[in-house]
Amino acid sequence: MSIIEGTVDLTKNFAQPVDAVFAAWSTEEAQLAWSDPGEGWELSFDQFRFAVGEADVCRFGPVGGQHHVNENRYLEIEVGKRIVYSTSLSSNGRLIFAGTVAVTFEEKDDGTRMRLVEHGLYFAGQDDVAGHRSGWESMLGALGKYLHSGRP
Repeated sequence: MSIIEGTVDLTKNFAQPVDAVFAAWSTEEAQLAWSDPGEGWELSFDQFRFAVGEADVCRFGPVGGQHHVNENRYLEIEVGKRIVYSTSLSSNGRLIFAGTVAVTFEEKDDGTRMRLVEHGLYFAGQDDVAGHRSGWESMLGALGKYLHSGRP
């Protein structure tokens, strides 16, 4: 089984204040509104517990097709500053990715600078850095639209 190591490091500026950007990560309703698994794909949570030591479990994949299972366990939450979690992704009952994600929030000008760093291991050629980068870019674009819409 091959193992590939990789990092996704993205910074995005939002016109909204830190508390609004942070809040978009902290509730199931908000994450369902802005998470974007891609056209023709769906996403749902089996569990959403945004607290240190707790976990989120979501499923996503093509409508009517095989779904991936993503589990995030929160290691640190510092309100308005950062979120750190371990993450794993399985497909067809097989682990295809394991890693850590850190999301930081910084007041900048009249808004927020948010940085997301995902560092992980990709197993058996089933997943890769490019796919994760593309997925995060799409999701952060959707987060920007969600925040711009003025939803809480």
